[in-house]
Amino acid sequence: MDPATTPTALNTRPIALVTFDLYDTLIELTPPRWERLAAVCRRLGLAVDPAALLASDRVAEDYYTEENTIRPIRDRTAAERETFRLALMSRWLRAAGLPDDQDTVRATRQAYLAEFEAEADGGNYRVFPDVLPALERLRAAGIKRAVISNADADVTALCIRLAFADGMDTIITSALVGYEKPDPRTFRAALDHPAIAIDPADALHIGDQPRSDVVGAVSVGMRAALIDRYDRHADGPHPAWRVGSLLELVDRVLDHNTAALARA
Repeated sequence: MDPATTPTALNTRPIALVTFDLYDTLIELTPPRWERLAAVCRRLGLAVDPAALLASDRVAEDYYTEENTIRPIRDRTAAERETFRLALMSRWLRAAGLPDDQDTVRATRQAYLAEFEAEADGGNYRVFPDVLPALERLRAAGIKRAVISNADADVTALCIRLAFADGMDTIITSALVGYEKPDPRTFRAALDHPAIAIDPADALHIGDQPRSDVVGAVSVGMRAALIDRYDRHADGPHPAWRVGSLLELVDRVLDHNTAALARA
């Protein structure tokens, strides 16, 4: 990552709050979804490189963000949700250079779905190893922390089970707030929470999605950082820091605050 990259939305005030996206920022399905899809494709006789599916996953995620912003997927009928999932699978396969005819898309979707749903709690998740050290360093520096997640249900129990909930001052879920990122009201729910009460200009949000995380945070007046753990967003530019890990983010936040205090 380029340490000289400066987010256009980064003002000179100290950062008093860091909010985190949940999925693919703090936790990850294991094995990752592109590896799962690669295994499905091989079983169906489709030759594919998982790296191609990792790259094309960005196309699928952008489509999800667009559709979820128009109307949350969870609010659609079962038939509408399945139509959306098939369309997403088609885009994912096509972007990887794989066949996306109706039969292939349906077969791939069903095999991928069955593999995912066979596991308890909707899949096995792991916490990225940089999460707890990053949260502890922010806590020690007096910086508040919160989760802001687009999810179909309250994610507090999941965060507790994965043993980082006590590192957060609050956990905000779109399903409970009623709005999906990048809607500014989702971010405001965290900023205005009694445990937070921070002006957006004093806060920074980090997530893995340029549209829902970066655009959403900047639209409400927050600073933004894009976590790019798999180096998929080098094409930028983004109005945000682009970092490869949460520890890199913490280094930048603490350096920024030190410089801000020196100017005061």
